[in-house]
Amino acid sequence: MKSAIAVVLGACLAASGAGAQAPGPVAPSPASVTISTEQLRADFDTLWAVSDVHGQLEELDQLLVAANLATREGEDQVVWNHARPRQLLVAVGDYIDGGSDSVGVVLRLDQLSAQAAAAGSRIVALLGNHEAEFLANPGTADRHLLSSAHHRRKELELPKRPTGEELSNSEFGRFLRGLPIAAFIGSWLFAHAGYIDAKDDRPSVLGYFAGLASTWSREGERYRALLDPKSIVSYHNWWRHRRLRRGMMARLTALGLDGLVFGHDPDALGYQNMIAMDPDGWFIKVDAGMKDGVSPGMLLRCDLARVVRGSRLAMTTDGRPNCQVLMPDGKLQDMRK
Repeated sequence: MKSAIAVVLGACLAASGAGAQAPGPVAPSPASVTISTEQLRADFDTLWAVSDVHGQLEELDQLLVAANLATREGEDQVVWNHARPRQLLVAVGDYIDGGSDSVGVVLRLDQLSAQAAAAGSRIVALLGNHEAEFLANPGTADRHLLSSAHHRRKELELPKRPTGEELSNSEFGRFLRGLPIAAFIGSWLFAHAGYIDAKDDRPSVLGYFAGLASTWSREGERYRALLDPKSIVSYHNWWRHRRLRRGMMARLTALGLDGLVFGHDPDALGYQNMIAMDPDGWFIKVDAGMKDGVSPGMLLRCDLARVVRGSRLAMTTDGRPNCQVLMPDGKLQDMRK
C-alpha cells in the first residue's frame, strides 16, 4: 500500500502534468526541483547562485556579463552567452520590489531561461516571499511595481495604467506562477528563507514538503501558505537562534542533505551585504543587499569538478570554503566564513 505522502504527491504531480525528476530527498512535485550529483557531473561545469535582486535590473545584467554567462547586444539587450554551455544558475527568490524595474528583472530571467536551455545550460529560479505576496493578492502591488509594469506595458501587452491583477495575468505572472519554492542540488537545499518548520525526524520533514506540494494545484492556498511567518520563503532571522539552527541541521540530515543555501536576510551571519558561509560550513547566505541599492550584488560560484564528491557536494575542505564569490567587476574573492 502506498503511503499517504506518496498518494498526495502522486496526485499533485498528475494534476500538474510535471515531468519525471531524478530520485531525490523528497518525492517529485511541482513545488521543488531536484538535480542529483550524477546530473551535475554529467550536465554542468559550474554552479552559480544569486538572490534578492529586488528590481535592480542593471546590477543583475552586470553580474551576469561579468560572469560571462551573458553578453550585451545593444544598449538594453542582454542575452545568454551561447559560448558558455554547462552552466547552472540558481536564483533564490525576491526579484521584485526595491529597485525601479522589477518587471524587467522577471522578464530577463524568463528570457534567459529559454536561451540558457537552448545553449546547454540551465536557470532554476525559485519563489521568494515578495513574489508569494504578490501572487497571493495582486491588488497589493505597490506603485514602484506598477510603474515598472507601465514602463514594460508594450512587452506585456498591458494597458497604459495596468493594475496588479492585469500584471498577474500577463507573461510576468505566468512566469512567477511556474516557479517552485525549493531546489535540491546535489546534497544541498536551495530555498529563499530556507527554514523547514517541522520536527527533526524524516517522516515529519517529508510530511512538511508533502503538505506544501499538496497545495500546488490550489493556487490561492499555495501562496497563502507561503505567507506564514515561519514558511520556507518567509522566516526572517531564524539563523540567529542556536536551537533553530540545530533543528535545521537535524532536518537536513534527515533528508540526507549536507547544507542549505538561502537568501532573504542581507545581514545573516553578521556579514552585511555579502555572500558568506557559517563557521560550521553547513549553510551559505547569498543575499548581498541589492534591495536598497547599497550593494551592486554578488554571485556565488562553485567549480563542480572541485565540489562534487561521489553523491555529495563538498562545499568545504579542511574547514575552508570550496566556492568563491564573483564581484560585478569580474574578480573572484574567497567566500567569508
